[in-house]
Amino acid sequence: MSTETNLKAANSASLWAFFIFNFVVFNSLFFTSYYDSILNDFKLMLSARTSGVLIAPVVLFIVNGFLSSEQKAILIFWRLKNVLPGSRAFSKHGKRDPRVNMNRLGALHAPLPIDPTDQNRLWFKLYKSHREDIAILKSHKDFLLARDMTSMAFLYLILAGIPMLFFAKAPLVYYYIIFLIMQYLTLVTVGQNKGKAFVTNVLAIESTK
Repeated sequence: MSTETNLKAANSASLWAFFIFNFVVFNSLFFTSYYDSILNDFKLMLSARTSGVLIAPVVLFIVNGFLSSEQKAILIFWRLKNVLPGSRAFSKHGKRDPRVNMNRLGALHAPLPIDPTDQNRLWFKLYKSHREDIAILKSHKDFLLARDMTSMAFLYLILAGIPMLFFAKAPLVYYYIIFLIMQYLTLVTVGQNKGKAFVTNVLAIESTK
């Protein structure tokens, strides 16, 4: 089993907690009456409408699984080309981290690449050399969690928030949309920071070996 697969498995509890939190918020705001109905009559769980409410978040979770790693990265970094932070590892991120000895990196891997594709290729090579380091594992795990949460937050906004504009009443639906937008933007910031930290942790370790 790959390192990324193991890290995703380790993140599953946190990701499910985030998923359930959004599920509860959504249903608490727009389908409160169903909770009492379900508790009073279990058969209502089989009704088409109630089943739809229960199934919709599951569908959302499945859809999240269809997003590729690159698509999820686009949702975080807002780039269409050279989206991964490793594409700017040596030209930008490494230079801004005081832990990274750029001169040492230059001596080890001269000339340091300038092209984004080449930068990401070299960074990934360095990552593979240090991927079992505890600090690298932790930063990789954090980035994967932030990436998956960000993509899920975006899907909640698109697949749950926007449709409710046509079915729910104002101003409640507007508050919900604002909540979803703020949640997504917050996670974008977290994801960007975690991605950059993942990249620079690799460079910092490589530059001090």
